[in-house]
Amino acid sequence: MSWYFYVGLIASGAISIFTVPQLISIIKTKNTSYINIPMYFIYLIGCLCFLIGGVLMACGIGIGNDPNITQRLSSGLPLIIAQSICGIVSSTIFIWKLRNYFAAKRAKITEHQYCLQLKSVYDEYRHKIHSLSHHEKVEVIEEKE
Repeated sequence: MSWYFYVGLIASGAISIFTVPQLISIIKTKNTSYINIPMYFIYLIGCLCFLIGGVLMACGIGIGNDPNITQRLSSGLPLIIAQSICGIVSSTIFIWKLRNYFAAKRAKITEHQYCLQLKSVYDEYRHKIHSLSHHEKVEVIEEKE
């Protein structure tokens, strides 16, 4: 593989890591009120376009006359890797955002208020679970089964 394959892999890793802190923040706070729906929608379209471009390059389309397998993979593989990871993480964030947004609309409160309520319920549940003894936790698990 040539040097630009490795540069592409480094760029893929950086782009893939780009969205992870946002997802971690949402998991911790349960707050999506600061996420902009149109921005994430446009970002997901961009990820999809880059993914399609990477697949086309890996197939040898658009990268010169009769490229060999090394040229095709070094051109397309980094894009495929990065945009697949970004697409999955960003889609998760986008779906979470839409879920919270529409749930807040149904409850006729602001999304921020809904997220605060969601976090308080989650924290209360976690506190109850942590306060249970080991025997009580086993009973709860057996009841679910």
